[in-house]
Amino acid sequence: MSREKDMHYWIRASSADFAGTLPHARSGHSAVNIGKSKVVIFGGLVDKRFLNDITVYDAEKKLWFQPECTGGGSDGQVGPSPRAFHVAVAIDCHMFIFGGRSGAKRLGDFWVLDTDIWQWSELSGFGDLPPARDFAAAAPIGNQKIVMCGGWDGKKWLSDVYVLDTISLEWTELSISGTVPPARCGHSATMVEKRLLVYGGRGNIHYSLHLPMIYTLFSGLPVFE
Repeated sequence: MSREKDMHYWIRASSADFAGTLPHARSGHSAVNIGKSKVVIFGGLVDKRFLNDITVYDAEKKLWFQPECTGGGSDGQVGPSPRAFHVAVAIDCHMFIFGGRSGAKRLGDFWVLDTDIWQWSELSGFGDLPPARDFAAAAPIGNQKIVMCGGWDGKKWLSDVYVLDTISLEWTELSISGTVPPARCGHSATMVEKRLLVYGGRGNIHYSLHLPMIYTLFSGLPVFE
């Protein structure tokens, strides 16, 4: 195999390569992969304005589109309130949203979008409910559970770890052994087999946390390595 075939490289996309209406420029949004070809973008922040729109990119059709979503929450709204810096996780055709920030307010509500019918539902979980936060990180565990860690509650950085069962809607706060990493927000978290790789972020040591931490799930007791 040639060296060229082994290389990984970026290609700058042009709007001429796509059909449809591209999403507005933004930060603090989320993007998840649904199925084989769709990317769903939700929320974010642009010019100090928080968003709650949905834009979808279909890679097979090279098409951007904005689905008309239905649904309802406890206060009668169709979907989540405008927000940024939330967590979003895709499991099958569902996108789960938790927390984030709207203005100076940290959020702790919990929503799911069924992308087969583009319908929002506000969910009421039970168990060890996580407090409101933004800048947390989350990842799917298989096709049923979600693990979420860290974040910022408006007063302090967090180091807690929660697991959600998306079928029963039960939250469980995990008791951690090993060398627990410093509290942080704005980090990344990715599942690799039975391990959660946590990287980077910002914490109360006033600089970015560069060293990766590996959290082992489901191999006896939860433990940071």
